[in-house]
Amino acid sequence: MRGIQTIVGLAAALVALGTGAGCQAGAGHASGPSSIPAAEVTRILDQAEAAAKRIESLLRVDGSGKKQTCRMHIMVVDREGELVGRRSMADAWVGSISIAHAKAFTALAFSSNENALTTRTLGPLTQPGGPLWNIGNSNRKTGLIEFPGGMPLYRGNELIGGIGVSGDGVDQDEEVAAAGAKGFEAPHAIRVDTVTKNGVPYTK
Repeated sequence: MRGIQTIVGLAAALVALGTGAGCQAGAGHASGPSSIPAAEVTRILDQAEAAAKRIESLLRVDGSGKKQTCRMHIMVVDREGELVGRRSMADAWVGSISIAHAKAFTALAFSSNENALTTRTLGPLTQPGGPLWNIGNSNRKTGLIEFPGGMPLYRGNELIGGIGVSGDGVDQDEEVAAAGAKGFEAPHAIRVDTVTKNGVPYTK
């Protein structure tokens, strides 16, 4: 029962954020230079691209039917929700450009210094009848994504941004995002799966 109450409480908090976030993802934070230095953005993008080049694609094969590795769009947003990094691999789906951006924004917009969730987290909460059903109608400028591939980025205990990856199966997207976030992971204590005792997922 306590686990259910925790999930409902989380959902209520996200609804409150969703109705007020919109273009104000960085409200309450000083404007100015990105919270992620350029060198760190490059590191995140490099780590993610290297992972994409070694992970077998769910869908891609060559002309002989041989499995290929992933081709991804990788996006990084800062604490204000502004796009500060993009890496687009050759032949990655054009439709994945906006999805990757929205994944990065979603993970950033609904995480904080006291809670961390991913785009996978939103999936089970946003199904018909779920506590966050229709949250996708909020934050329309950038859009929200309710399936895996977006993760928040932290420096120690401080939220600094988000990474979004799109271009293959969602599990492949998430694996690449996690590789990009290496060294910038959320503190374990504030991850949604820890807080809800695995009642809500963080990653697969």
